[in-house]
Amino acid sequence: MTTQTAEMTTTETFQSLLRDISTLPDASLRKLAEQAKWLAEEAEIAALKKKYGTTPNAETIAAIEECRAGKGKRFNSIAELMEDLHNDDED
Repeated sequence: MTTQTAEMTTTETFQSLLRDISTLPDASLRKLAEQAKWLAEEAEIAALKKKYGTTPNAETIAAIEECRAGKGKRFNSIAELMEDLHNDDED
């Protein structure tokens, strides 16, 4: 199959898929959108795992150990935590 034929077949298949999608009821379109969002998130997670791996780095391991030992900052609310996180950006 030539490249041009393959491109035309791909275009025709895509157009056919769009026609089929346009006939779906709203509830099905919402489910399809949710599934597409989930697939995109899964692809993003897979790309991050491929790029960075799944093993925590030394800084993360140290932070985990600090928390387990009862050290580190304590927050009384999410608002305090968020304020602390935003203040870290300014340092």
